[in-house]
Amino acid sequence: MPIHRTDTNSDIEIRRLRQTWAFSRDAGDFGAMSECFHPDAEASISWFKGAVRDLTPLLIASDKARKPTEHSKHWLGNCLVHINGDRALMETDIIIMMREYIHDQLFDYSGYCRFYDQVERRNGRWAISLWTAIFDKDRLDPVQGVAPDWLTDIKLEPGTSGFAFMQMRQLKKGRQIPADTVMGNSEAERALRRRYEAWLSQPTPDSRQ
Repeated sequence: MPIHRTDTNSDIEIRRLRQTWAFSRDAGDFGAMSECFHPDAEASISWFKGAVRDLTPLLIASDKARKPTEHSKHWLGNCLVHINGDRALMETDIIIMMREYIHDQLFDYSGYCRFYDQVERRNGRWAISLWTAIFDKDRLDPVQGVAPDWLTDIKLEPGTSGFAFMQMRQLKKGRQIPADTVMGNSEAERALRRRYEAWLSQPTPDSRQ
């Protein structure tokens, strides 16, 4: 991708969106989390594809249903931002860490993925307008005891193994998996990058001028 001119203040503001999102999501502060997105923002993640405003109540309900020993943490790593006028692309390394019960046994889940965001400045405010998760690898481990047969029987197929345990967890919760969920280092990721980069390269005004 060509390196677009970067405004330091905008770069910091854009990166802060994902930092705010992670802390707010894990703390259950869904008001602050929602402020990271434009009102018409869309998301395509592990078990949901649609408007972020429709995702938020599902997350609230999921958190309320947790048992006392269950929790989640979204750990941020490297982040890269490209800015062109009032548009930007942000890619952030994420580790999704969950502790939850499956069939009355407690498990730790770790998912290594990247959040690839289209970010726009509207009326002087940067916020995420399109959020896509790219999955690289994951694993599921019993906190105590041995791994059950259903866990060791999961097939790690080429092209989808990076999502195998996330998919299993969501299916057991009765959730549907979007057919176009993006795996790392796949043709789907390469096509996604082409679309995002074409979007970024479109001429846009710069509200600072």
